[in-house]
Amino acid sequence: MRVIQANTLSQLLNQNNGLQHWLVLEENGKTLSSLYRQLQSVDFDWLFLQTRYKDFLKRSPILMPLNQATKGILETFSEDPRKGIAPGVIIASRAPRNEVLAHLRSCLEVTFYGNRKGMLRFYHPDIAAALFSQPEGVSRQWFGPIAQWIWQGDEIGAKPTASPLWQALEADDQTDESVLAPDQVLQLTRHQEQALERYIRLTRAFKQYRSPGESLDDMEVRQNFLNSDTAQQALFPAKNLNPVSATAESTV
Repeated sequence: MRVIQANTLSQLLNQNNGLQHWLVLEENGKTLSSLYRQLQSVDFDWLFLQTRYKDFLKRSPILMPLNQATKGILETFSEDPRKGIAPGVIIASRAPRNEVLAHLRSCLEVTFYGNRKGMLRFYHPDIAAALFSQPEGVSRQWFGPIAQWIWQGDEIGAKPTASPLWQALEADDQTDESVLAPDQVLQLTRHQEQALERYIRLTRAFKQYRSPGESLDDMEVRQNFLNSDTAQQALFPAKNLNPVSATAESTV
């Protein structure tokens, strides 16, 4: 596995010959309505459908293929992958749609701290950065039929930047070990647990720091916060933090 970087999303996607790209968007209450305003019809799948979270479709992220018909959506997303439409990530794969969808649904639930289980918002770029920025701390089972996980930005707190790079965690030659069995649940590595612990501490601290209406999805607000004493204090180790709490946090 390796992480590749580019200044723009188009530069990164142009390196992926023969791959189909999929946009996974978080539902922020306005996501679908925004898409329907820009497209005559929206081809999408609810990620929560056919999972244990199926009763929460109003909050389900969506998966949509990127093609010529959705070129404008891709451009809008690439300009602002957090606030333009909704926070999201891109998946690259050569596999058919049903295989990609099934694998992403299997990634919704993870185990951590041994045998605890919970849901993970891997489709938010900050969570993706925490999970995938360090290849040596990522299990091959995150890939399955996926060739690349693509997101914008470094792990929050790592290094504040005004113009975050686009990044992709790229799979190497895969074996059957990278495919999840039907009854198997992804296990977070210790590195991923620690990265999510830092994310939780920072987002909790931001709720105390922020002014009304401010969001970490606003890069100027984020940079000011990360330079603050509040953020630095939050980065010190703390006990009893549940990494899957990151899934329950709304986008702050």
